[in-house]
Order: sequence, then C-alpha cells, then structure tokens
Amino acid sequence: MTAPNRATRSRRPPTTDNEQATRRAVIDAAVASILERGFYRASSNEITRRAGVTWGVIQHYFGTRESLMLAVLEDGARRFDEVVQHGVIDGDTVAERVAQLLDVLAEHYGTQDYLAYMQIALNMDHDPTTSAEVRATLQQVARRSADQLRTLIRATLGPATSVPDLATTVFLTLRGFVVSQLLLDTMTYDTVVPESDRVARQRRLLGKMLAPYLEEVVRDTER
Repeated sequence: MTAPNRATRSRRPPTTDNEQATRRAVIDAAVASILERGFYRASSNEITRRAGVTWGVIQHYFGTRESLMLAVLEDGARRFDEVVQHGVIDGDTVAERVAQLLDVLAEHYGTQDYLAYMQIALNMDHDPTTSAEVRATLQQVARRSADQLRTLIRATLGPATSVPDLATTVFLTLRGFVVSQLLLDTMTYDTVVPESDRVARQRRLLGKMLAPYLEEVVRDTER
C-alpha cells in the first residue's frame, strides 16, 4: 500500500496504556522491518503484519509511512537523550574519560536500531519527495542530538573543547569506530572473524591510543 507523499501527523496522540503499547509496537515493527528488509522494502504492509495492526491504525497514529519513519527517528533521539542523561563521564584522567565516552556512545551508535535510524535519515534526506515539514523535523532532531553530544564531549575534554575542530574530530573518530564494530558484527560476509571479547579490548585500545595526544592538548589549554 502506497502512502501519500506529504506527511501528516496524528491529531490524537495515544493517551491510554493500550494506545501507547500499540504505537510502540508499530515503531518496533518498522525498525525490525528495515533491519531485515531494508528501508524501501519495509513496506506499509510488512510493518502492519509485524505489528499485528491494520493500515488504518498506522494512519490514525502516524498519518503516512513518511510520518511513521520520522516518528522512528524521533523515538531514537529520545532514547539517545536517555543514554546521555544516564551516562557518566567522571574519570580522573583523559584516558578514563575517553573510555567512558566511548561506552556511552556505544549504547546508541553501537546498537542494531541505529542501523535503522541511519537508513531512514539517509533515504529521507536524499529523497526529493520528502516534505518540508519532515526536513525541518530532521534538522531539529539533529540539532538536539548535537546539543547532547556537546555536553558529553565537554565533560570528556574540559577546556580543550575550545580547540578548533577537536571536539568534532574526537566524536567522529569514536562514533566511526563504534559503527565499524557494529557493521563488522552485522555483515555476515566480512572476512574478519570476531572474537567474543574483541569489542571491549579494541575500545580500550583506541582510548589508550588517543589519550597521549588529548592529554597534551588538555595541558596546553590549562596553562
């Protein structure tokens, strides 16, 4: 079933436990469908089948498939907010704080769900039929995540956060590492056979590799 191009939001948000559970089931079904079949093959029919609801239910809560995909992204952003709020960056050394930051980032960027979020964001951003409303919300979600990330990186780097490009480079390096580990575990045709404990070991190793340079930068900014 093909949904209209324009996104329309539900005018009646879920209020009861059953309604909230139904909305949760649809979002979870959308994520599962994308992970198994890919963004474009995760059709409305496939999502309704997995969620055990009718297309009318999805229209009631989300409006269109486009709005449903956007709701999945917003749900991911909300979960990331929770990860950041519960994340602890309090190590005495830069190496300890980098390791803690890596663990916090892995709680979001190292999950299978993030692969679904990434597919949604990439496809909706590059689709010329994506509505202006959805594009505006995509930007809002990105800005909110960026604000949360700045909080984490300030706690990790302290005064060194002011060094041009340092915070962004640290984030891109750590996120890229976490996502690469996720892809390695996901792609069955990858030639590298993972060991059961390699993820934790490699994360600690990356922190040790970055720490000497970051400690030097932190010392320089504190002089």
